[in-house]
This record gives sequence, C-alpha cells and structure tokens, in this order.
Amino acid sequence: MSVSTLTETIGRTLAELRLSRGWTLKKLSEATGVSVPVLSKIENNQTGISFETAMKIMGSLSLSLDDLTAEKPELPHISGRRAVNPAGSALTIPSMGRSYELFATELRQKRMVPMITTVNNHSAEEWGPFSRHDGEEWMYVLDGSIELHTELYAPLVMKQGDSVYIDSGMGHAMVALSELPARVLSVYAGAGEPFGTPNSDK
Repeated sequence: MSVSTLTETIGRTLAELRLSRGWTLKKLSEATGVSVPVLSKIENNQTGISFETAMKIMGSLSLSLDDLTAEKPELPHISGRRAVNPAGSALTIPSMGRSYELFATELRQKRMVPMITTVNNHSAEEWGPFSRHDGEEWMYVLDGSIELHTELYAPLVMKQGDSVYIDSGMGHAMVALSELPARVLSVYAGAGEPFGTPNSDK
C-alpha cells in the first residue's frame, strides 16, 4: 500500500466512522484533539496524515491500525499466513525529526507491529511530547546510537546491538547521539494493534 493510498483509505474510513456515530467535525475534533481544518483535509484527501496524528486518532477513539486502514471486510481466522517485504518495500512515513518504516502492512489483525524508526532529532524537545500507547515494545538499535528518554527512568544510552523491552504506556522518546541518524527496529505487541497517542498535530 502506497502512502497516497493509505492516506485516502484513512480519510474515507474516518469520515464513515464519524458519520456512523452521528458526529460533526467539531465533535470529532473535541474527541481526538485534532483541529477541524486538519480533520476536514484528511477526510477529503487534501493532505497527508502524520504518524503522530494517526496514532492520536486511534488512541482517542480506541481504534486499531487495522480499523483505520482496512480496505477489505474482516477475514475469518487463518492459522497460517505470511507477509514478505523485499528490501526497500516498507511503507515509509515521515514525521517530525524522524521517519517510520512499516512492515507487513497488507496483513490485518496483526498481534505485533514491526517497524524501523530513523531518528534524526538530537534532543528530547525536538522529538516532541513523549510517545505512549497500549501494550509493550521491544527496541533494537540497528545503526548509530541513541539516548532513550522515559518518564520513569534516567536517560538510557544505547549503541548498535543494544536492545530494551519496555511498557509502552510509559512515555518515551529517542534522541540521536551523533550527527548521523540512528535506526532502531521496534516491535509493538498488545491487544490488537497497540497504538495510542504519542504526539499532537493540531
């Protein structure tokens, strides 16, 4: 799925969900904390949606990533399935001071979400408000080095090959420690698609 297709799908799904609840854009804005103009542009496919805004909407409305991006009816449980991502085929979503590569995006009802975050920001302030979402998360530094900031612990310096497992409901942010970007493999796990409300786009 391309970024443009993903954006169009999210906009259509969000509009259908809002109308099914009998909500105005103002009501949806109050429920999600995302401004009316931004929501209107998303619904009408007039702007892209940032990763932070998507997760904020999901967290506010108790939606999974599948709920927001599903293009097909929910399939019955299948005991065996797979998703292949040839090199360079991940869905890349740019964000503030970082970018995300999402894998296995064609699979629905996933129990974990694998992704790679490229960290370009060099301070926790550049990251923005702490990320937080339901479930747990495992992080592994692929390239470079980072400093992991969390609500409950002192900053943790992590170099290539280091990993950490956290309760992802605990606010967290990553900071690159060198001029070159760092790349971090993350796997989210929880009930359904474990996304919540990290940062705010208004």
